[in-house]
Amino acid sequence: MSVTRVRIPQRRQRRGMTLMELIVGLLITGLMATLGTAALGTIIDHRNIINSSTIDMERAAALRETLRMWLASGTVAIQTGGVPRGGGTRSISSSAMSSSTSTISAAASTGDEITFTTSAPNPAMAPSVRIRLFVDGDAGTPESGLTIEYQTSNATPLQRRQLEASIGGMTVEFLDNRTHRWLPASEAATITPRAVRVSLLPFDGAQIPAILQLPLIFPMGTQ
Repeated sequence: MSVTRVRIPQRRQRRGMTLMELIVGLLITGLMATLGTAALGTIIDHRNIINSSTIDMERAAALRETLRMWLASGTVAIQTGGVPRGGGTRSISSSAMSSSTSTISAAASTGDEITFTTSAPNPAMAPSVRIRLFVDGDAGTPESGLTIEYQTSNATPLQRRQLEASIGGMTVEFLDNRTHRWLPASEAATITPRAVRVSLLPFDGAQIPAILQLPLIFPMGTQ
């Protein structure tokens, strides 16, 4: 008896992709690439913002530390007659800032200012230097914002340096030893001050780092 073998045809293996599958695959790949590029761009933008904020904060912290160091190691001058407020144009009357040999005249301030002699490291590279700190409101000077003027002696020219252009105002107050109240700099000559407080302000509508908004307060001895 013979056995008839039935051969079952084998299904042919597919090779490659159909046109529709190829199109769908390309669409998915393109979508993933677009999403990845957008995500990468967002990450880069956030990184740039963080880096910029970090740099601004470091600059602000360095400026505050410099001011703290100067005033903590300095002696604040109480100016007779007060300090100009609200757009005054008085030039500083200190003889250390008005040398006849200077080719630079003292700039006008937009409000309060403070003058002190400090032994801390300073731009003049001198063991002791008299510094005038103010917000420059003089249209005739290239500086703007928080600025200093200094001279190592009457025989040296007056120097001016911009510290921070974003500072639009400065308030200087003195703590009265008798009433324990903070009084404006214009009344400093009429009291016995125990401490000085310097507050920095931005231009109208602008902002400055929070660390610069914190007042600088220093005790004072007999001036």
